Amino acid sequence: MKSRCGIVLLLIAVAALLIAAIPAVSLASTDLNSYEQQVVKYVNQERAKAGLGRLKVNAKLVSAARAHAADMGENKYFEHDSLDGTQWGERIEAHGYKRDGYRVWKAGENIAWGAGLYSAPLLIVDQWMHSAPHRAVILNKDFKEIGIGAVSTQGYDSVDGDVWFFTMDAGLRAK
Repeated sequence: MKSRCGIVLLLIAVAALLIAAIPAVSLASTDLNSYEQQVVKYVNQERAKAGLGRLKVNAKLVSAARAHAADMGENKYFEHDSLDGTQWGERIEAHGYKRDGYRVWKAGENIAWGAGLYSAPLLIVDQWMHSAPHRAVILNKDFKEIGIGAVSTQGYDSVDGDVWFFTMDAGLRAK
């Protein structure tokens, strides 16, 4: 009986350790790919260093960010606004992150692209942190939510191989 009880306690301890090891990322019922998860993790690490709260993943912001990253990759451009003239704020709203019904609505966007080692999420976030306007989006004390899109495509600019496009949308909505 003692050995069975010991095994149960050991299993409970292992389960608790595994749960504790899960990254503190609220997926908001959105599955993030590995690159997207890493960007959220590194952005939140930068915010923690600055004494700011973690951004929670918002499915609507993820949808907007992924759509834009995919569009840039497919159509071989690198801009905040879409080729059809849609501005980045309009795109975020079109994906459901609406202003209507909220007293406060704020949003910001970072984009990046990289190939090979330069597509590593850690380097993408580091690149943003070394750019004042991108850093300001990451460290905006008002933002509470985040959406990341990281999409791979073939070729861009002078690169023939795999290229990753990243879009980070962050925001706040308050009633």
